[in-house]
Amino acid sequence: MFSFTTRCPRYGRIGEASLCALLAVALVSPLTSALAQTASSSATDSVARTHHLSEVTVSGAHRSAFSGINKIDVPLRDMPLTTSAVSARTIEQRGIDDLQEAMKNTTGVRANNTYGGFQHFTIRGFSNFVLMVDGVRDERHNISTSAPNTNLANVESVEVLKGPASVLFGHSALGGIINIARKRPSADFKADFSAAYGTFNTRRIRAGAGGPINDKLHYRVDFGMSDTDGYRHSGSNTNNGYLALEYTPTERDLFYLTIGANKDIYDTDTGLPMLEGSKLAPGMDRDTRYNDPADFLKHTRYDYQLKYVHRFNSGLTLSDQLSYYDDNINYFSTEELSFNATLDSLNRSFPFYFNHLTKPLQNQLELTYEFDTKGISHKLLAGYSLSILDRKTYNGDVFGPGKNASVSVRNPVLNQGYIDFKDTYYRATMENVHGIYVQDWIKISEKLKGLVGLRYDIFRGTYFTDQVDTDRHVTEEGPESKISKSALTYRAGLVYQPLEALSVYGSYSTYFKPARRVAPNGETFDPETGYQGEVGSRLEMSAKWTANLAFYYMRKNNQLEALPGGIYKRIGSAESKGFEAEVNGNLLPGLDVTAGYTFSKAEYLAFDGQEINPVAGKRVAFAPENMVNVWLNYEAQNGTLKGASIGAGVNYMDETFTNSANTFVMPAYTVADLALGYRVGRVGVRLNVNNLFNERYYANAIYANQFSPGATRNFLVSLRYSL
Repeated sequence: MFSFTTRCPRYGRIGEASLCALLAVALVSPLTSALAQTASSSATDSVARTHHLSEVTVSGAHRSAFSGINKIDVPLRDMPLTTSAVSARTIEQRGIDDLQEAMKNTTGVRANNTYGGFQHFTIRGFSNFVLMVDGVRDERHNISTSAPNTNLANVESVEVLKGPASVLFGHSALGGIINIARKRPSADFKADFSAAYGTFNTRRIRAGAGGPINDKLHYRVDFGMSDTDGYRHSGSNTNNGYLALEYTPTERDLFYLTIGANKDIYDTDTGLPMLEGSKLAPGMDRDTRYNDPADFLKHTRYDYQLKYVHRFNSGLTLSDQLSYYDDNINYFSTEELSFNATLDSLNRSFPFYFNHLTKPLQNQLELTYEFDTKGISHKLLAGYSLSILDRKTYNGDVFGPGKNASVSVRNPVLNQGYIDFKDTYYRATMENVHGIYVQDWIKISEKLKGLVGLRYDIFRGTYFTDQVDTDRHVTEEGPESKISKSALTYRAGLVYQPLEALSVYGSYSTYFKPARRVAPNGETFDPETGYQGEVGSRLEMSAKWTANLAFYYMRKNNQLEALPGGIYKRIGSAESKGFEAEVNGNLLPGLDVTAGYTFSKAEYLAFDGQEINPVAGKRVAFAPENMVNVWLNYEAQNGTLKGASIGAGVNYMDETFTNSANTFVMPAYTVADLALGYRVGRVGVRLNVNNLFNERYYANAIYANQFSPGATRNFLVSLRYSL
């Protein structure tokens, strides 16, 4: 069913045994459950039917459980962890359409969008995070640091877990976890349709429905289309579809299948080259985009997940989640713009092409067991995860009279002649990762809870570069480089609750990330390692609102920085220390609030020994010290204005350095948004005004000195109909 590579013998040395193991896991768990069910056929069937897998319970903006990330059904107030979430309600109120926009509603997270569609995130000062979709890792962000993500038409919420999370989710999760939770089937029929139009010729259509097919089978289906010319003519067209089926053949068994697909295209954006001092060149218009009209970023993806859950009894549950996705990123773009001596023209000095083909097969087998020992309650989670990754990146030569063309800074003629590319080689990334983990949540008393976890990962990678012809047939095989690493990670924490509404907690957790980079001379590097210590408190006022405060210290070792030409520079260790404050919920009837403040001081550290680290004491790139996010929305609950709503929000971003040497900096900025809405019966209409005061600012950067301006004031009018 799955094709891992065109060169099976070479791949077989890594993946053969693991594939057999994976198939065994996929087959054994249903067999085990069947035997167990037969053995317990005379037992009581009073256990409630299991209809929800790792579901997040949401009441307004309040979250009474966070097991979508924690994997166990424990209220968030009883966990020594810091989390944030962006609900479907907030997504609708703010007219949000992509993951980058959603992240402006969370504390501690800075989003960066590069080349028009590649998204990556800094959490608590570090760019090491794991993106997940319904609890399944998306490896693209860990290999390339960034990747495109489609619109949010099928998304129920976005969850963020702060700090190292290697114990449950494996390597590379230092800053934290971002989990995209998609919409689930419902017991009752529900449907919704929305259409929107706005500035930059923005058009959106979304439609979704869910409900029962019969007593045992429920469904959810969603479609989303978004198209825009974009600010600076950096447009996008995203289209996706999604199907979820939930089948409960017995009171003890559940099957959950999801199928998703998207086909998106983006106009790439190289940004504006800055002069020394991060200044705009004379005569340059920040509203002008200098890319070649032939540039593009295309993203096509198909993903499949199948989860099976068997509940032996009220305290013992077995689950197995099998997933596979086929991800195709095709990219051709101007990447570098260089000034001539007189600063009146720009040379497109680095046109670049690649085609990433990423096909990971993953499985998670988990057993949860609830039991008591001498009055102490336990929720034990034990698991085994397996990931088999096959990734090919095709590169080649760029040719044509338009290659390395120059364009005028003022009134540029963007089409400077024909330009194209052809494949000449591909780089293979083939990896197996085995993880064994155990976690125990302990209820010592009503006021004292604990959490301990341990994980052992075995990482095996093989990397090589082969020459190919224009039909992608291999003409010459290159040498292999192998990376073999293993790591033990752990976490531990305590929660103390002096009052029912107040929790005080402390935790310590560790992290590792394998160094997948191979230098041109074949050199490999030590894995990154790190840890976090954290103390915090959480106040929950019934089911209406919550307030969080957390202080943390994080450290990361063995860092590398990529330089042009495939060269890697060691920049040693870095630390991040700071605190976050956040309020979420319904302060008054009809009044929703999401607000937070982040202080994070992330700096590079001196080398151990005699060697001098030239960036020691410098701020970590893309790690602002201060961030503020506020969103308030009030809807009248009665009277003549019932159904009318008004929302307002502010986002502040401190100055942000764009490289480790701190030679370029994007200035601080504040952006305000406004929303007006009216809802009557099943119909709702909303007007969103983003960047209300038309702030001129820089939002993103590449190559340290190429800044991308944020969008000017823009409007969006949306109409929604719900059943």
